[in-house]
Amino acid sequence: MKRILASLYMCFVKLVAFLCRKLKRQNKMVMLITFSDSPEQISKKMVEMKVTPETIVFYDPRLDTTKIAQNFMRMIPMTKKTLLSRIYHMCTAKIVMVDNYFPELAAMKWADGTVCIQIWHASGALKKFAWEDKSVLTRTKGEQARFKRVYASFTHVVAGSDVMGDIFKRSFLLSESELLKIGVPSTDYFFQKEEVTSMHERYRAKYGRQTILYAPTYRDNELHAATLLLDVELMRERLKDKYVLLLKLHPAITHQLDIPEDDFVRVVNSTESMKEVLAGSDILVTDYSSTPIDFSLLNRPVYFYTPDLEQYDSERGLVTGYTDLIPGAPYQTTDALSKAILEETASPSQMASFQAKWNKYSTGQASQNLVSFIQKKSLKKRDVR
Repeated sequence: MKRILASLYMCFVKLVAFLCRKLKRQNKMVMLITFSDSPEQISKKMVEMKVTPETIVFYDPRLDTTKIAQNFMRMIPMTKKTLLSRIYHMCTAKIVMVDNYFPELAAMKWADGTVCIQIWHASGALKKFAWEDKSVLTRTKGEQARFKRVYASFTHVVAGSDVMGDIFKRSFLLSESELLKIGVPSTDYFFQKEEVTSMHERYRAKYGRQTILYAPTYRDNELHAATLLLDVELMRERLKDKYVLLLKLHPAITHQLDIPEDDFVRVVNSTESMKEVLAGSDILVTDYSSTPIDFSLLNRPVYFYTPDLEQYDSERGLVTGYTDLIPGAPYQTTDALSKAILEETASPSQMASFQAKWNKYSTGQASQNLVSFIQKKSLKKRDVR
């Protein structure tokens, strides 16, 4: 039934898109966003550089958009009620910018000169996604064809490194010419030293001790109920005298963990910006998430806790050579992880190499590079229709 409804939905989207394509393009940009960090940096830079075309932003209703919205932007929540508006504006815009997979893109056929820029919501990838996700093999041929049409709608994909560019080519079935190796806009925040230092000091004042941020990646079976693989009681026993443990779940998870908070354990609200949480934290513990790539810009320790490594790799898929790519050993037990943190085994040299590999083009100018690209792409040129 779910697949039938999805098929009917796409038929409706295709019909509306077909009708809207007959309309004249307008001198505007449309953004579809599910994460706030990159759009925030981009919108600030657009104001700074005075590149302010009419911009319609369709956003996930769960987002706090107060730091994104500008007076030249129209902010519209991405809901079923705004579907027609979304299709209309995409079909009549000169620039479309997205940060995720949106099935509606499968119905888009861009006019000559229209660009669709994928700014993807992660700086790198330690797990497989999109076409390389192993679950794709279990999908129907119709669904696989839709995935390909969505990927084909991206005229440009922003990358922060050569290694991520290669992953994008495999995951989105792209060619080298479709990559924009200009850096990831969200990483610009970590080059704003005063803001990062202020956030770090705020966390130290708030918690009184060094903070360990545990930010595991999203798992496909955790949408409505999450489980914690970490043994919090053992962590408390070993680390409570020196550290505070911060728990932050992936924003896709709709229910927070029912874990009592105390002087050692604090649950970070899902609405708190990940970039600010990273800036405030002293140590990161994660698994297959892309957060270490951002955190590496802070030159602080990262530890990888992967008790389900083999299972996750077999079901979802990790990038080839995962254990060689990460800066440090993957720990299978909370006991081993705790000892590593206490003994401060994280290697600064390994982290430096990791940072250089994944952030080659993310040097603090990514938003400026992207806005310059936008400025050159037809926003002030006469429409060809």
